Amino acid sequence: MAKSRLALKAALAAVIAFLFALTLNQPAYAWTWKTRATVYNGAALCVQGTAGIDHRRPGVFSGNLAYADTYALRAGCGTGLTTTRAAVRLDVYYRTGSAWKICRSTDWKYGPTGISGGDTGGPYGPSQVFDYGGSASCGAAWYGTMAHSYVWDGTAWHGGSVWSGQEYVP
Repeated sequence: MAKSRLALKAALAAVIAFLFALTLNQPAYAWTWKTRATVYNGAALCVQGTAGIDHRRPGVFSGNLAYADTYALRAGCGTGLTTTRAAVRLDVYYRTGSAWKICRSTDWKYGPTGISGGDTGGPYGPSQVFDYGGSASCGAAWYGTMAHSYVWDGTAWHGGSVWSGQEYVP
């Protein structure tokens, strides 16, 4: 009986050690993302933006891509709002010592909102997926995307910028 109890304890310890090792050995994500951050919320309009960055890693679904999206919603950021003019642009930053510098940028992309699309559907507007080249562009460093999301309300552009967060690109 003592031998079977000892064998059971050893087997349980082995299972726990295996699960612990499996948990610690999961691959790190190859991307960082800030989704649908509110950059403007006025009397009749709410503008949200998304910023993301990814880098290529062997064996992981990834690519050297930067992302930016614009969403138009009614005030309070509730339901979607169809507009004829929205805009999005992105800057890919990299860190050099103590300063962030722009590595690459896109031009403005304009389009309507109210289009159902993307992974989340809803008031999806113009978006950009940009191949920034990974570390071949500006060297091995910390990288991040600044997305600029704006919507025209008929008299003025409203919006702002969203930071994706940073990730190290070797």
